Amino acid sequence: MVGRRSFPYVRIVVDENAPGAARLGWISGVLGAAAALGALIVFAHQDHTPLFDPDVGPPIGAVLHLAVSLVWGVIFGVIAAPLRGLRVLGVAFLTSGAAWAMSATLLPPALRFGNDLYASAPRAATVYLLFALAMASGMRLARR
Repeated sequence: MVGRRSFPYVRIVVDENAPGAARLGWISGVLGAAAALGALIVFAHQDHTPLFDPDVGPPIGAVLHLAVSLVWGVIFGVIAAPLRGLRVLGVAFLTSGAAWAMSATLLPPALRFGNDLYASAPRAATVYLLFALAMASGMRLARR
């Protein structure tokens, strides 16, 4: 019984040419920011409301939107870097759901996606669904 292993054998293969988690994260964050911003522009146009918080103004609001997206993108990149396939998509949905929960409960209005343009749950779901799909797509593009 000396040669028999009682625990499952795990082999980890490291790809030397694989992009780092930070690179995967910022590419995913930028694409996520673009997708969420596209949905928010449509909602702002439909409601005739300002896209960003009027207290901070459009330039600062755009920078804050990009910064929040990059933070969530890097969090996603760090978690999903070793994963492949549908697991990446699952982590994208979990990260986007965490961003939605944090935005709805803890973050101040200036750090939320949009100027509370998604007052309804379907609008918020649209924004965060697009955010998740864009982050997963960014992960795919960054690995090419």
